[in-house]
Amino acid sequence: MKTISFIFITIAFLSLFVLGAQQQGCNSQPPGTAFNTTGLTLSFVDNAPPAMVNSGTTFPIYLKVENYGGYNVASGTAKFYLTGIGNNIEGIQPVASNLNTITKKSTEQEAGFEIIKFADQAESALNNLNNVFNFTMRADACYSYATHTEATVCIGQGDGMCPISGNKIKTGSNSNAPIQITNMTEQVQGNKLYISFLIENRGNGEVYYSNLDCDKLYGTDSSARTSEQMKKGYVEIYVDTGNEPDLKCSILSPSGSTIEGTSGMAPVGKKVTCSKIIGIQTNAAPLNINLAYKYINGISKGITIYP
Repeated sequence: MKTISFIFITIAFLSLFVLGAQQQGCNSQPPGTAFNTTGLTLSFVDNAPPAMVNSGTTFPIYLKVENYGGYNVASGTAKFYLTGIGNNIEGIQPVASNLNTITKKSTEQEAGFEIIKFADQAESALNNLNNVFNFTMRADACYSYATHTEATVCIGQGDGMCPISGNKIKTGSNSNAPIQITNMTEQVQGNKLYISFLIENRGNGEVYYSNLDCDKLYGTDSSARTSEQMKKGYVEIYVDTGNEPDLKCSILSPSGSTIEGTSGMAPVGKKVTCSKIIGIQTNAAPLNINLAYKYINGISKGITIYP
């Protein structure tokens, strides 16, 4: 009986120890924090193109573009590229732009959309087929997008006014977008406050710096394409410090050198750290961060051409 009691007490003690260790982990994202990581979503219009076509028949190629994110895509700021065609199909326009603003989805309105027409009467260029021919076409969107983040931070040593510990990113802190700010934490060392956060690509595409030239990236000039590829994995950042103007962040200048400021360039997948000198007073303060970038995502569809 004493042995059973000892085992029970030991298990209870270990459970409390594990629970305490879990509660001290302040650097991970709080359980239940939700992120909406949608930007533009793409889908081929039904039967445009059809999955199977006969040689000699014409067919349309239409792409439906919907904006389920939180940023309006202004007219002409999204480019669309149809690739994988080669010389298999003729009568197409492989590059197009949005003619109208594709409005964001909100509680007041449905997601805006636009139909991109790559072809009204595309046709197989393979006139001498003896067997079926299979290939895959791909449609990519390359567009300007942005993320706005609002968080409440604690300026000072931390007391009953506000806590220093804990993750400052909650559900709804970020606008709906593929690039999200996560794991925002604070730390005090002496008379200096440090605020760190992670910039993450949580979408299913690729992110580039805001001045990316989409046409050059998808163009045939290999030198220009290589230059544009160097912009992959970066965003433009602006930290609105509000009533804390002396808060500075370690970021990059457009040339890539490290600077201390509130606007510049930041790498995706790495932490950004901001800091300021603090006194004995403690207060909560809003921290607003704006990220601008180009985003690329796409879809593919298999086509079978019959002789």
